[in-house]
Amino acid sequence: MNDITLSEILTTRLSHDLIGNIGAVANAVELLNEGDEDDKEDISNILNFSSKVLSRRLKFFRLCFGLSNAAVKTLGELEEITADYLLTLGNPNTPVSLDLTIETPKIYKLVMPAVMMMADVIIKGGKIRVTQTENALLITPESPAPLNGAKLANIGKILNGEEPEENASSYAPLYYLLSYLNKSGVSIRLGGETLIIGD
Repeated sequence: MNDITLSEILTTRLSHDLIGNIGAVANAVELLNEGDEDDKEDISNILNFSSKVLSRRLKFFRLCFGLSNAAVKTLGELEEITADYLLTLGNPNTPVSLDLTIETPKIYKLVMPAVMMMADVIIKGGKIRVTQTENALLITPESPAPLNGAKLANIGKILNGEEPEENASSYAPLYYLLSYLNKSGVSIRLGGETLIIGD
């Protein structure tokens, strides 16, 4: 994949993940300007919720896909920002949490897009478990409900060099990972429901 195509896919995905809450904020501000006192509490709740989602997602995206001058410096920072991103997904009643067990924050450029990709296969709440072995990084989605089999199948297709059976922008984090690791000699594969980066 060339750089222009990757940029288009990433831009489409990030815009998709932000536009809903941006629209909610714009609508709430418009209602606020109309001055209906009865709606102020509801409007305030919308603004608080949407601004929190936008803030958490933007912070995550900046570190995940941005220049390394804004690098993650500690494991605590990586865990907090990634866990906060996961809390913006799905239904608040069925949240997605993070279980992070790695040795260094220096691999955040692998951890963050991998977590983002594998979180997409969780339909009704659960957990993303990230563990580090001597030779590999393992990212496993866990949920009491069935995982999205179609998305897992498409992840497998992409890793095999095939086209996914839906919009490629849905898999932007995986394409980014593949580009990031291009020519590094580090492999990415799917082992069951676990994304494995390394040997």
